[in-house]
Amino acid sequence: MQQSKAQPLTPEELVQVEEVLDHHDTYKNSYFWNNNGNSKSRTAREQQLNFTVSIDHDGNCYEYRSSVTISRANFYYKGRFTKNGNKGDVRLFKKLLAGK
Repeated sequence: MQQSKAQPLTPEELVQVEEVLDHHDTYKNSYFWNNNGNSKSRTAREQQLNFTVSIDHDGNCYEYRSSVTISRANFYYKGRFTKNGNKGDVRLFKKLLAGK
């Protein structure tokens, strides 16, 4: 029995996957001390960096959730990757990009 070949990503999906991977590579393992400005600027930066991307591809739902918390002195990042609601890691999106 042959497995059906995965469909290529649409141009929109490709852009989303690349943006997720770029964002994750930039902020992964982030925990650093920094003067993060006043409360208003920290809140604005958090809102900019907290987002969710969902991609329905080949009957599967892939989701990435970026969670950033910025305090006066600390910057924390957590990236959550899921496929059909099951927790995974960045490899889920890397496989999408590779067409696997």
